[in-house]
Amino acid sequence: MDEKPMLPKLMHWLLFVAAAVFVVLGMSVDRVAGISYHLLLLLAVVAIFMRGRRSLVSYGASWKTLWPLYLAVSGFTICLLLSQTMIGNGSVKDFNIALRFQGFMVLCWAFSQMPQRFFRWLGTAFALATLVATVKIYWLTGGGVSREHVNFMPILAYSELAAILGTLAVFSIKWDTELPESMRKALMALKLLAGLCGIYCIYLYQSRGAWLAIPIFVIVGCVVFVPGRNRLFKISAALLVMIAIATLYSSSENIRQRLMSVQSDLVSFESRSDLNTSVGTRLQLWNGSLRLYREHPFIGVGVNGYSNALGKLAKEGIISPEAAYYPHSHNEFLFIAVVFGTCGVVALLALYLVPVVFFCCYGARQSETARVTAMMGLVLCLAFVSDGLVDVMFIWRECSLFYTVLLSLLMAALLRWRKPAPEYLGTS
Repeated sequence: MDEKPMLPKLMHWLLFVAAAVFVVLGMSVDRVAGISYHLLLLLAVVAIFMRGRRSLVSYGASWKTLWPLYLAVSGFTICLLLSQTMIGNGSVKDFNIALRFQGFMVLCWAFSQMPQRFFRWLGTAFALATLVATVKIYWLTGGGVSREHVNFMPILAYSELAAILGTLAVFSIKWDTELPESMRKALMALKLLAGLCGIYCIYLYQSRGAWLAIPIFVIVGCVVFVPGRNRLFKISAALLVMIAIATLYSSSENIRQRLMSVQSDLVSFESRSDLNTSVGTRLQLWNGSLRLYREHPFIGVGVNGYSNALGKLAKEGIISPEAAYYPHSHNEFLFIAVVFGTCGVVALLALYLVPVVFFCCYGARQSETARVTAMMGLVLCLAFVSDGLVDVMFIWRECSLFYTVLLSLLMAALLRWRKPAPEYLGTS
């Protein structure tokens, strides 16, 4: 491996500062995510050409190692090309969403050239981002009293991202083992507070769908932090933590009302007295989406065909006219199945599962720091899967950008800490 760092120190700092701004402010301040993301892309592209032939060869070599990931993040672009060829109801701007994921192809390489200490500092950025989001959610909900809000992104997705970042902050405690004792304890307190705030964000908004991610946070957290290798002990600890969280949640009158409304919504739906309750609308959309998928199994109805397809179902009496006005299926998998068919489902699964395989394989039999980083990557991917069961996360710009940037950062951190490191990495 060449002794000279692949990128100069100034580029390391520029990448880190842009990434830190993205993480801390990207989901709380309008337009910051888009601006900082495109700045990161520009810096990454410049970095590829910065050392001339040496950096170009290094980037090309990364394709030999990471080509399954590069292919996975290109899945939706391929779906759009097929959709435009066979259906043709899209436009050039529709490619913007798909191309956001392909930023991983340059960001991961650029981030992986940064020294290890920069990734340790990102753990603090995760914590600060969660604290900022908690303050904003508290303000938007009036302390958990109101679910009416005005925000540039849905507060459901916002609270879910806050919970993910809070969990990543807690896990990053394991990155701080080499710091001085006093600093390590201060950062531990900050990150534990961020983890509690992440769960508190879900509590404030009272989103039933976001609760699905909590078992993922708890189970992986117990795998990371409960000492020893006794699986039964770790599972028992996870159950106790989930019982404690459930007990705290159930002590809230608002939470109990949210749970009781599920039962009343189901009764109204089954008796057909009110089909357009919160649960009833979702059941209609899910049933309608399955019907549309069966009718268009290969390539779907096209990127801009969803609303027209729902309108036809409403005219046939399969769903109510009110449900036909919803812009998505309230389920990531079903929505993608309708829009892009089986090709889209494969692309979505690849976007989630190919990184999971990499995190599992590259984190196995490694140092504790590398293993924890792999676990953080698993949390990111699996939390987005669980959130996608009740929402369509990637329809929102900030969600797709956060998935791309966080996936790039965590994969780069794992590559940097992994031994032996991939040959294309420069020294830090």
